[in-house]
Amino acid sequence: MNTKIKIFMLVLIFAVSFSAIAEDPPSLTELQKSVADFSEGLAKTLPFNSSLGLNWADAYIGKFLPSSPPHFGVGGSFGVTTMDTPAMKTLASFLGGKLPLNIDKLPLPAYTVEVRVGGVFLPFDAGFKFGYLPSTEIFGIGTNYLLVGGDIRYALLDKPVLPKISVGVGFNYLQGGISAKMGSDTTFAYGGPSITLKSPKTEFNWATKSLDFKAQISKSFLIITPYLGLGVSYAWSEAGYSVKASIEDEYNELIGPSEIAAINDYLRSQGVDTIDVDKNGASSIINSSSFNLRAFGGISLNIVVFKIDLTVLYSILDNNYGGSVGLRFQL
Repeated sequence: MNTKIKIFMLVLIFAVSFSAIAEDPPSLTELQKSVADFSEGLAKTLPFNSSLGLNWADAYIGKFLPSSPPHFGVGGSFGVTTMDTPAMKTLASFLGGKLPLNIDKLPLPAYTVEVRVGGVFLPFDAGFKFGYLPSTEIFGIGTNYLLVGGDIRYALLDKPVLPKISVGVGFNYLQGGISAKMGSDTTFAYGGPSITLKSPKTEFNWATKSLDFKAQISKSFLIITPYLGLGVSYAWSEAGYSVKASIEDEYNELIGPSEIAAINDYLRSQGVDTIDVDKNGASSIINSSSFNLRAFGGISLNIVVFKIDLTVLYSILDNNYGGSVGLRFQL
């Protein structure tokens, strides 16, 4: 056998071996590691999204009592923040499909109904917000959303000529998710016989509770009020996936309790989180926590007792951004 034939045979053997390796099904260990990455990323993104709402231009709206007129406001806002998608794309690819939108940052919309009331005797105000979006589908992606939050701000400076300065503390709860129909069956290895998810429909779920601290400065000039603020929060988040699908073994039979136990024993031995499996499918949720830092600011247009807020936001630690528009009645 001449040299060229030997080289050709070696290249062919290498190519066949490489193809066999590439075609091996992904392991459940890889899947669970991608869930951990997804959860860690969202631990930074979710508190940022939950900060939408109650971003009123006035650093302090004034007292409710004693005051004439009493100071309060009611209105609403609509906004969007971005979230990084690479970890979600990786997780989606493991689960048999890809996100319909091939973008690195996914916009997360939010709206809130808001009310803020001035303090009694002391220079503070308190606000409450609520937002809810039922399950809807946009560009082939199903979404759902719930946001509840509130804050208390104390005025450090409230003089007629000088800017208003306040510091505040608040708490937000955000719950949401994205769902997509994956295109094909997906097979995984776990150290034993492989398992297959049959035509899975996947939901990426998340929730966060965040304690939020912020400082803000504003100054009114006739019909406009520019403002700037800085916020820092600590959040307790959870994120993961749930798959609606029948799960079959290599003999095309539904897996049973012994196989489920073997799967989770294997995952524990690999040092990753286990998977909850039942007759409807599988799910895995991972908890994480993080500090988050954001800058925000904008301008309001003041038309008698109506205010139109235009706000931009920037999440400093993970380079995400957002914006919102608000309209309210305020005395």
